Amino acid sequence: MNGYRSTSGLLFGFIDSLFIIAGILLGAYLRFLEIESFLYKTDFVVLKLILIVSVIQIAFYYFDLYDFKTYRDKKKMAILLLESIGASTIFLALVYFFIPVLFIGRGIFVLAVFFILIFAFFGRLFYAWALKAWTLKERILIIGTGELAKKINKEILENGYDVFEIVGFVDESREEFGNRP
Repeated sequence: MNGYRSTSGLLFGFIDSLFIIAGILLGAYLRFLEIESFLYKTDFVVLKLILIVSVIQIAFYYFDLYDFKTYRDKKKMAILLLESIGASTIFLALVYFFIPVLFIGRGIFVLAVFFILIFAFFGRLFYAWALKAWTLKERILIIGTGELAKKINKEILENGYDVFEIVGFVDESREEFGNRP
């Protein structure tokens, strides 16, 4: 299970990086109505992109936006996205204040933050939907109906293990057969 979660987390982190870069490039395009002047006339473009992507990725991580449990509650996910973008924006503003050469450009950053927020939110909604729709769930039959069976059931249902489906419980007594504890 851990291999699945870490691999999908890395893939989603890579996709998030692409969304962040796309948000920056779209912000630059809307600011100048062309992308070439931003890419070719701006100094240290790659360094600026790496800085923004890294700061936002770290904020996403610390605000638990790579924890699949947060995808279930859309309102909580939106709040965490706003908080993480706000924290990363404040941190980047401090970096820009102390190292002005890393500033991304006139009006680009505000537009980019808006698009990054939209891309990240809808990307997570799509990922949550795709995970439910396309994942073949591993079916589990739990032997026993005691406290450990209850704990296993609770762990699977509450902690984002969407790749498992509990099909039933088996107990020694016939009256408890197939019932959830």
